[in-house]
Amino acid sequence: MKRFVFIFITLVGFTSVSQQSDFNNIDFKEADSISVLYNNTALKNLPLLAHNLTFHLDSDVEKFRAIYKWVCLNIEGDYGFYLKTTRKRKKFKNDSLAFTNWNKRLQKKVFKQLVENQKTICSGYAYLIKELASLSGIACEIINGYSRSPSSQIGALGVANHSWNAVKLNNKWYLVDATLASGFFNVNENKFIKSYKDGYFLAEPEQFSKSHFPLDSKWLLLDEAIDSNQFVNGPMVYGSSFKYGVVPVYPNTLKIEVFKEGTIPFQLKILKDINLNDVQLSVSNGVTKEAVQNDDFTFVDGILKLNYSFKTRGHYDFYVLIDDEVVVSYAVRVLKGDKLGKLVVLNNEK
Repeated sequence: MKRFVFIFITLVGFTSVSQQSDFNNIDFKEADSISVLYNNTALKNLPLLAHNLTFHLDSDVEKFRAIYKWVCLNIEGDYGFYLKTTRKRKKFKNDSLAFTNWNKRLQKKVFKQLVENQKTICSGYAYLIKELASLSGIACEIINGYSRSPSSQIGALGVANHSWNAVKLNNKWYLVDATLASGFFNVNENKFIKSYKDGYFLAEPEQFSKSHFPLDSKWLLLDEAIDSNQFVNGPMVYGSSFKYGVVPVYPNTLKIEVFKEGTIPFQLKILKDINLNDVQLSVSNGVTKEAVQNDDFTFVDGILKLNYSFKTRGHYDFYVLIDDEVVVSYAVRVLKGDKLGKLVVLNNEK
């Protein structure tokens, strides 16, 4: 996409913007520097750690920022523990009593691993965020539910597989995910790679709901809640969508059908400043994957519209990238059909 245009996001034309923008007047540099100052602090004394991270900060949002950033920078994901717990969750999916008893034993192991080795799974991240926030006088909840990825929660809900937090600041609830913000596990090297992602801090609820679905729907924090069917059948979003503030609007499903020569009018809400020259499109037929040229787009009232036509029948994965990072993808079936090129959205047809 060869257009040298820079998008500046303003409040004009938006009814929903990234919630971190509620605190645009706050400079988080001091909070971030304090979190770095106490790097590698042991977890033997949580009240002292909470005090050290927040004592010199004035507002609750700055205090929470220091806590959140410290957890993200100092706690590593334990992939082996994650795989083990995932197997157990599947085993006890239909036995609630056995699951409850196992989960009680699990929490003790999670806490021990967290304190002794500063390694944990999502529930450990969420627990530590809640404890440090509570010790600092900040209301915080652990939210349990489902995290969606290319390998989970596709087409139907599996087992609940994730935990994150809601925090109350200025009498309003916000969503954060320290687990996904802290980094990722490199399977090939068998180690956790620290890579902080700021997009999961006070994330905008509509964007959050594309990859997170709570057991209690009130924690969606949406004016109009979505159901589990919409969640598991929606477009696939990736971690980089939080980095760049990209929310898929239309089509609103992962799987779509279109007749050959038909045009698909993709629409993406953009919550942050981006350079349109960094937006790229890529198509894969399962054998090859190649970048495609497309200049048919517009940007109006925070919505980026991309029109794309498929010339050949078949099944394709369609990717939208920003600066070489995938943010959204769709599964497209191109049919032999009429000249009108009718678009069919599968599930939740819009």
